[in-house]
Amino acid sequence: MQEYLYDSLFFSVSKLNRNVQRVAEEIFRPTGLPPSYGLLLLLLDEWKELSPSKISETLDIKPSTTTRFLDRLQKQNIVVRRIEGKYSYISLTPFGLSKLPEIKGAFETLEYKLQKLVSARVSTREKPILLEMADQIKEKGKK
Repeated sequence: MQEYLYDSLFFSVSKLNRNVQRVAEEIFRPTGLPPSYGLLLLLLDEWKELSPSKISETLDIKPSTTTRFLDRLQKQNIVVRRIEGKYSYISLTPFGLSKLPEIKGAFETLEYKLQKLVSARVSTREKPILLEMADQIKEKGKK
């Protein structure tokens, strides 16, 4: 069984995800936000205002997940929704903007810690491969 698990791409990727997620959650705990919410804040910082569908597309998450994230962030006064006709647009509130240094710091710490846990050479070399694999699975999985 163990041989099967270690030959399985699914198991390997899932194991990597669980371990990285565990480290990320520990580092993000002081921010009061999960790492995935931090990514959303960085996205809004860069683009200033985005539609929920663009957020879903960019973060590669389901629209229902985006809605859940945004509802929670809105309740915490981190994001605000602007409605224009049948469209809505999301941006950071002043409080959300004030959290950015802490969020950016957490991501820097996370990258540093992950590179320390996995040699920087491996980390730098493997990131593009992992992203390419994810994109291929997404594209070919649609067919």
